[in-house]
Amino acid sequence: MLQKLKYLLGTGFGSGSIPFAPGTWGSLASLLPAWYVIEYFGLIGLTALFVVCTLIGWILVPWFESNYGPDPKQFVLDEWAGQMIPLFLVFIFPERLVNHIPILFFLSFIVFRLFDILKPFGISAIELLGGAKGVMLDDILAGFYTFTTLFFAILTVL
Repeated sequence: MLQKLKYLLGTGFGSGSIPFAPGTWGSLASLLPAWYVIEYFGLIGLTALFVVCTLIGWILVPWFESNYGPDPKQFVLDEWAGQMIPLFLVFIFPERLVNHIPILFFLSFIVFRLFDILKPFGISAIELLGGAKGVMLDDILAGFYTFTTLFFAILTVL
């Protein structure tokens, strides 16, 4: 029972179990609970979701690696944590984004996936740390890069 729960959580409720592009599916799946917590619980909810994904992810990485090898593809809680970071822009620019939140979610997903896949600006070096540090922090850094990119895009465009 505990093993199934670990797998369910680590795979983002199964989104990481999709064989083709599990990180992409995991990132996409994370947007649904993010939308819900932003809508009903605001900044506190999004912060809690980020913290929970990060902490549970950090705890589960060793179990996943011992069962599925280093940086297992089906483990997507790292994508969930990283994908939450640019969504904090909803609370930084509430007036500018009031009619553009779906666009922010879409761009957040696309830009995050680009940073996560291409791994520029030190993301690949962080990944080489291995273990929970490497697995979790590379996606968190990709989330910060996405946040920064979209922050400046919003200042420029909206």
